[in-house]
Amino acid sequence: MKKSVLIFSLFMLSGCQADQSGDRIVSLMPSNTEILYEMGLGDEVVGVSTNDDYPKDVKTKEQFDSFNLNKEQLLRAKPSVIVTHESARASQQKVLDSLKDKGIKIVYVKEAKKLDEIDDTVMQIAESVDHEKEGKELAERIDQDKKRVLKKYSHLPEKKVFIEVSSEPDIYTAGQHTIMDDMLSKLKMSNTFHDIEGWQPVALETVVRRKPDVMLSVTGAKAEDYRALVKKRPGLKNVKTHTLNDDWITRPGPRISKGLEELAKALED
Repeated sequence: MKKSVLIFSLFMLSGCQADQSGDRIVSLMPSNTEILYEMGLGDEVVGVSTNDDYPKDVKTKEQFDSFNLNKEQLLRAKPSVIVTHESARASQQKVLDSLKDKGIKIVYVKEAKKLDEIDDTVMQIAESVDHEKEGKELAERIDQDKKRVLKKYSHLPEKKVFIEVSSEPDIYTAGQHTIMDDMLSKLKMSNTFHDIEGWQPVALETVVRRKPDVMLSVTGAKAEDYRALVKKRPGLKNVKTHTLNDDWITRPGPRISKGLEELAKALED
């Protein structure tokens, strides 16, 4: 009996030690959070950004405003690693540097601006939390899914495409060096604003002048609402419109192939 109790105690102790060996991760970018969960590290995630909504389990995690970080709140969460976007170097560096001084690892993830760069994002995160094996497996799955979609829709005829990422107060679109522009390029499509850099506002008159064949919205608007909006715009009422799942297509992570396929299906219409 004593021997059984001893074995059970050792088993429980080893279990507790194993739990303690894991990281406590705060992820401040939805795409990074999805990558961590897809690698099987959901239990190690103790905090997420206020913009996180997938998978459903993130709703059980403490939330942090990634644009206005609260140092005391972060310290109370006792993270060992904070994974954030590279832009935080400028906007939140003072807080993050002070946390780094307390021994917390800060990982600034470089933004993937092309489909082929998502592998690098995955591996940067995987290496930062010592899960290279899981990172390589996930990167390979994402790459294979991407190749499958591109092969399936390689027959699409070229079209001139306008992508609307915001409708008000100004119209914003995606230019070169954005993942959406790269997705269009991979599908052999022409982005009507490929000549601009990054995410920029554009005048309605310029949109009309460039004569898009298709207008795609990733604003979160309903299909019928976006169609009605475009119809009200002089010179565009006969242009085809589609709405896309903005999370799938704007987050460079495990669901990007779903966004790529939804985009391809819209352009096939």
